[in-house]
Amino acid sequence: MQTWIVEASSSHRLVDATSVAALVDAIGSQDPERLATCILDAVEPMVGARQCTVFAHEAQRNPRLLSAAATDGPWTAFRTGAVHAREFESQDALRQILDRKPAVGPVGVMLVARQRADEMPIASLRLECMDAIDLVDRLTLLVRTGESSWVAAHLYADRRHGSFDDEEIDGLIGVATLLARCIGRHYASDADGVASFRGSVSQGVAELGERLTVREREVLTRILDGVTVNRIAEDLKLRPTTVATYRMRAYEKLGVASRQELFATVLRRRAANSPAVAAAANASPLLGVQGRPAQNNATLLHIA
Repeated sequence: MQTWIVEASSSHRLVDATSVAALVDAIGSQDPERLATCILDAVEPMVGARQCTVFAHEAQRNPRLLSAAATDGPWTAFRTGAVHAREFESQDALRQILDRKPAVGPVGVMLVARQRADEMPIASLRLECMDAIDLVDRLTLLVRTGESSWVAAHLYADRRHGSFDDEEIDGLIGVATLLARCIGRHYASDADGVASFRGSVSQGVAELGERLTVREREVLTRILDGVTVNRIAEDLKLRPTTVATYRMRAYEKLGVASRQELFATVLRRRAANSPAVAAAANASPLLGVQGRPAQNNATLLHIA
């Protein structure tokens, strides 16, 4: 997998004003196809993508599919996006970036990653999410939207098009600032403040630190989302009894006896550490659109 850090000044491709207006208008749309469709339309002159999926990655949770579209209709994109999130996300090479400590760059950092189907080490991942629908290559725009949250827009090429070439990669880098700010604002405007709330709670669980194991934190974040033990077991590929054991151990370490007490513990800690957390969660570092072209200065990033 190749990965480039993209500077905010690297916008050097002109985008049709109609496409820009459509992208901006799609921010906050309740239509799950709208944003991904507008991304495909905006990049079409420079990137020959057939399918687009947009995900929110929040702490140890399974990613949320925010939008999906394809040139031949949205349903294949929604299906493969859901399968990827449920079955294969933990095996995706992008986890090297999403889970990296310390994180790659500050909040607002943009990265472009490229991975061909034949580079995916997991045969079932290639089969279900690429080969089965004739896809051969993926370009991803990653935007860090919070302390423990990222938004990713995936663009896929099919076999008829072939792998993305250097000019197409450069084209995506050239419009990365525009796309990043639109998907970042879309995520921040998530209905009823779900995104900012989940991000705050995720960070609250993470701040409990060494008192909890990784598995215990994974279970607790899902419990705070209201997910049942059986669904948590399905997500984490564990037995329900094992999930219940992790929950019991975590509750004992934190001195709580219920989900309500867990909420109170997390929110008290967040309030003590950052009184302005609510205001900060509603602020976005990705406001505005810079329209002046500039020379591409993306930096190739090597992930160990």
